Amino acid sequence: MRTSLISLFAGAILAAPFTAGAAEPVADAAAIVKAANWDAMETITVELTEHSFTPQDLKLKAGQPYRLVIKNAGQKDHYYTAAEFFKSVAWRKVQTPKPNGGEIKAPYFTAVEAYKNGGTVELFFVTVNKGEFEVVCTIDDHKDQGMHGSIVVE
Repeated sequence: MRTSLISLFAGAILAAPFTAGAAEPVADAAAIVKAANWDAMETITVELTEHSFTPQDLKLKAGQPYRLVIKNAGQKDHYYTAAEFFKSVAWRKVQTPKPNGGEIKAPYFTAVEAYKNGGTVELFFVTVNKGEFEVVCTIDDHKDQGMHGSIVVE
């Protein structure tokens, strides 16, 4: 399981194309994560099904530590892709549930895939840059069928 998690995220980071003019990942992420009050962390769960995100849109506060739980309740694999948002936060880690999961640390991610029938991935980060960011499922025509939304950081 740990090997597949590492392969999944390494592939997402390395294979994703860079968008022209895209912002660089947060430069001082380690210091931001270290200074954050993780006791004040807010947890938000997004459920993926055919073909929706619930909630579809998220409103977050800049400077707040979050645990974003992506849970797939659907019968198909789904992505939660928000490349520009993922570059705009300070990452602590991404993990799959214990005891058999794993964790990975990286400067940023472009997408998270949650496998069908209960796949769960937990993202730990501090919001840094304000703005509105698109979220989509990039598998087949899932976006066109309704798997899209936004993350707004105020």
